[in-house]
Amino acid sequence: MARPLLQMLLLGLLAPLTTAAESEGSSEGLVAEAIDQKLIFASNFSSPITPQTPPLQGWWASKICAGPSQKDQFCIYTNRRVAKGRGMVVITHQDEFEKLEKMEDHLSKADNKFYDDPVPFVETPVLQKGLGVVANKTLRRNRPLMSFSPVLLVHRDFFDQVPNKKERAKMLDTAVSYLPPETLAKVNKWRQPTPEYTSPRSLETLLFAHPFEVVLPYVWRTPDAPHSRHAAAYPEVGVFQHDCRPNLAWYIDEHFELKLTVARKTVPGEELTIAYIDPLKPTEERSQWVAHYRGKAQNEGLPAEKHTHHDGCPCKACSPPGGPGGEAAREQEKRLKEILAIRSELRNYDSTKVNVEMIEKFVKLVEQDRLHAKFAEAYELAALNFNYLGEDKKAKKYADLAVQAGIVDSVGGLEEVLKLIEQRKLVGKGDSGIYGLLKAEMYRESVGLLSEEGWKAGDEKERRLIEEEAKKKEEGEKTVQRLTKEFKLKL
Repeated sequence: MARPLLQMLLLGLLAPLTTAAESEGSSEGLVAEAIDQKLIFASNFSSPITPQTPPLQGWWASKICAGPSQKDQFCIYTNRRVAKGRGMVVITHQDEFEKLEKMEDHLSKADNKFYDDPVPFVETPVLQKGLGVVANKTLRRNRPLMSFSPVLLVHRDFFDQVPNKKERAKMLDTAVSYLPPETLAKVNKWRQPTPEYTSPRSLETLLFAHPFEVVLPYVWRTPDAPHSRHAAAYPEVGVFQHDCRPNLAWYIDEHFELKLTVARKTVPGEELTIAYIDPLKPTEERSQWVAHYRGKAQNEGLPAEKHTHHDGCPCKACSPPGGPGGEAAREQEKRLKEILAIRSELRNYDSTKVNVEMIEKFVKLVEQDRLHAKFAEAYELAALNFNYLGEDKKAKKYADLAVQAGIVDSVGGLEEVLKLIEQRKLVGKGDSGIYGLLKAEMYRESVGLLSEEGWKAGDEKERRLIEEEAKKKEEGEKTVQRLTKEFKLKL
């Protein structure tokens, strides 16, 4: 079932420190020595460490390492200048650090900002969740909230190959202590967000409760080669609580910058949430994950009388009226299984079962289940399959919707979209048929939705949207020409 033309179009538009007296040795292959009253770790295989402080410029290889062998050791690397002075610390292998070292200019392109001043939300306690975030004004879909680079990257194997949890905690604490003061203050607030916390939460607990991940690039990789997956910490995002049907969407771009955007219209007083686990996983699996990882992160550092206890995920998707075993829960689980089954067919280009009714049912089920963070994928699959069936009008409709949803779910700002258009060589590929219609419509919608002026003035323009549609189409086409020229796209 080959559908390269439309798929290319869609993809084109749519990565407490202690002294040495407290620990003079370790059964886990670590030794410690005092450096400026901080506990510093070195692998038994490392050369002796000379007391030093991270420089203000460039990368610093600390020689603070741990691991089962010299080949497999994990070391702390620091750059206080990267990302426009935000800084970054990394715990990883030497070869992975060498990749990162070449990316400094690339990483420094991150915006690192909130898009509104003051921000359109406030931190407040949320029932059964602890400290959370609620909107203090109406927020329209597509509105960007923040964009930040990671301050800590930790190779995923570190947690398995350094088996002593206390040693891991000491190494993580030492690593973040090298961040610039302003960035370190944000990490400390994330770890101890209110005076009620009598001690800071462990960084390991927070990394597992906020499982963001980046993969360092590689030139060539065999199937048995070690992976480049790293847990990533974004302290500004950490205050947002989890929901399996969130109203915010996030993605991590090629600069490792996490961008947070409103996925559906929210009203003042409504909690703002994101999904930290795939919303399409079975309800029981999601509930167990939330109870274990999110519950632990919520209670760690609090006195026992302040702990919140629940057996699973408290969101409405996991705890609907009637409870986990009630009729609403059974209906939702049935719907979820059906979504997964149909998605499997729509992803199979050799399937002979796909028809118009199946595609429309799939979209309806996703919308009914309020899976806003999955709208882009659902609409894209619908557009691709309608195109294959020769349903041009339906393909055009859902391709347009896919672009709008993709802007929120996975693409980002205007510059990213235009870069993708240029990289995929989509401009000028065709001027007639469904491809030509899709191209014109998608470009117009992309520019209209992504421009900063558009989302800021969205509330006022909403009521005039219908009568201004014809005028917007013409203006949108002109805007595309101007913007592609500004960004020096090669048409």
